[in-house]
Amino acid sequence: MAYGRGTYVPVRKHPITGVLLNVIKIKRKALNFDEAVTAHVLNQQGVSYTDIVQMLGTNANRIGEVFNQKTHPRALIKALELMRKA
Repeated sequence: MAYGRGTYVPVRKHPITGVLLNVIKIKRKALNFDEAVTAHVLNQQGVSYTDIVQMLGTNANRIGEVFNQKTHPRALIKALELMRKA
């Protein structure tokens, strides 16, 4: 599955410059366990780091903490289990 293809992405124009901007719908300051598992699944599916950050509405540091297992260290194991069952 190619992420982003055929998907409607809401945009708006900047009121001064007219440049198209993505509308931010989800903002997360921290990731819970299920979100961390999702980050690992997306990573295993080949989704880029930047896209994972944007999809989960967080910042690169939060995703880095998940991938480096500083937070939710069992999330990778759970992600691999889920992918094996799928």
